[in-house]
Amino acid sequence: MGRKRSKRGSSSSTSDESKRDVEGDDCPNKELKDAIDCLKKLVTDGLAELHADLDKLRYELKANISEVKSSIQKLEDSIEFTQGEVDTLKEQVKEKSKKHETDVELLHQKVAELELKLKEEVERNTNIEQYTRRENLRFNKIPESEDENCKAIIYDVISSLGVNTSEIRYHAVHRVGKKAEDRCRPIIARFVCREERDRVWLERGKIKQSTTYSDAYITEDYARAIQEERKKLIKAMMKARDDHGLKNAKVKGRFLYINKDRYDHENIPGFLK
Repeated sequence: MGRKRSKRGSSSSTSDESKRDVEGDDCPNKELKDAIDCLKKLVTDGLAELHADLDKLRYELKANISEVKSSIQKLEDSIEFTQGEVDTLKEQVKEKSKKHETDVELLHQKVAELELKLKEEVERNTNIEQYTRRENLRFNKIPESEDENCKAIIYDVISSLGVNTSEIRYHAVHRVGKKAEDRCRPIIARFVCREERDRVWLERGKIKQSTTYSDAYITEDYARAIQEERKKLIKAMMKARDDHGLKNAKVKGRFLYINKDRYDHENIPGFLK
């Protein structure tokens, strides 16, 4: 009877131990499960928050991109408008520039025409003045004295040329220019007719053979403009003779002759200026 109780008690004890063993094995699994569930929740919540942030960021980026696109479009429209204005201004400036160039060209043409007309008018007046002097001769380097009789002096000069003075008549004979101590003023003789003037002119070279007037010389009475031209020509002639040995250089009327070349006061060679 005692052994039977003993067996029963042993069986009960074994059952309790097995139960405890089972319960002891389930406890760690529960904790792990709870940890995993907690981790899942954290991950899920984190992902949800991340998705929300990403959605917010995408929305903000989309809004910013839209705003940037709008700004770029406005800028492009502004640039296009400005470029249109610039193109319009360029065309206006181009048209004004063409008009200005045309106006300047027309102005140059008018100036050139006026200069030509002025030159022609000056030449016409010079020719008229020269025509009025065609009966005149200019006697240069004739000694000058107080109370002199210019007509008597010219008669004496003409006599030294071998010209019959009884056939010579004058309208007027007088000195020209301001009186000065260091020079003799030229004497202008205005003859009654051209033939008498030419008779004296043809014999003008003989004045160098005169003992009284060997330093004197006779020239035509040129208009003032021609006198200025001849000053330049005579200066070039002297330079040609003295500096370049061109002994045949000479001035006749309004021209300088060197060998077979002829120059006026506007085209004197550079080496003679």
